[in-house]
Amino acid sequence: MKRRVITIALLLSLTAILGGCNKSQSVVNNIENTSSPVETTAKVSTNENNSITQTKSSTVLTMTELLNKLQGEWYNLNDENSISENGVQRSIMIEKEENDYTLVDIFPDTALSYKVSSIQYLGNNNSYLITTHNGDDQNNIGFTFNISDDFKSINITSDYDKDVKYVKATDETKQYVQMLQLVGTYKDDQNKEYVFKDGGIATWPNETFKFSVSFIEKIFPNSSPSKEVYNYIIVNDNNGKETMRYLYEIIGNKLTIYKTALDKENNYIKGALVVTLTKSNGTTDLIQKAIDIVGKKYNAVVDYKVESGVMIYKSDIGEISIDCSGPDKTNKYKVSIFKESASSSDIFKEFNVDVISGSVEEIK
Repeated sequence: MKRRVITIALLLSLTAILGGCNKSQSVVNNIENTSSPVETTAKVSTNENNSITQTKSSTVLTMTELLNKLQGEWYNLNDENSISENGVQRSIMIEKEENDYTLVDIFPDTALSYKVSSIQYLGNNNSYLITTHNGDDQNNIGFTFNISDDFKSINITSDYDKDVKYVKATDETKQYVQMLQLVGTYKDDQNKEYVFKDGGIATWPNETFKFSVSFIEKIFPNSSPSKEVYNYIIVNDNNGKETMRYLYEIIGNKLTIYKTALDKENNYIKGALVVTLTKSNGTTDLIQKAIDIVGKKYNAVVDYKVESGVMIYKSDIGEISIDCSGPDKTNKYKVSIFKESASSSDIFKEFNVDVISGSVEEIK
């Protein structure tokens, strides 16, 4: 069994500085597909100079016009529980490099890249068939885009998805996702509780305060451009004025909070450690415990998180990733260890774990 991980330069860690955080709750529910049918002649556009016939007053876009409007990130926000635990797991990116456009379809553990070769207007307002070419298997894949009139949401149907809704990754969307990931109850190593509520109220052992979230991106241009993201918890007074700023990192169910310091360019960077917390998440806690039990056998320590959301560990057997599923009917969890290589991740060993007793049984 193999699992393929394709690392791509993108960020699904998130957010921008905005006003009230609870406004972001409306992101998923308030964006509707408002496209309405019109009578229009369909025509394939494979060249910028091709003309497109249209009737009545509808506007039919050329390939470049359409793809320029669609450039950027689009998130599937259908499963809030999954986003809360793991961040955005499904997304679409439209990228432009010189005169070519690429559609990147991102899954939890892989990403597929397709070169856009043509578009076809389907006769309904803002409904297009985007034909792509996959260089690996030489197959053409069609993506039907039903786009809202404001170009903020798309319902996409492809060979392996049907009518899946994606939302434009605006600042508001990113803030919604960041808040969704942060909100919850956490405990420190002394079992003290730290709570972040969706309404922007945080309750720590010795204080309660209003908060919002924000981020800053730093781009490092080179042969493989990359970004570094600094996520912040902003402490606000009753007038909404910032009184304190913490930098934080989320890896799995671990939340680490730091004080901030200013670098020579007046950017807020990581300062002294404040606290490391574990999220109280029911099933997620038990899954993490199962992973920790097996990881301890190999002295596994979290090293970093790849763009797909997979956690990479340093261990006695080298660089590994660990998956966990369950519980089964006997209330045991199945934990799989993958040894990482440049091109793939191969299963090294699998175990059945009883979290309550701490017993581990290798699956032969």
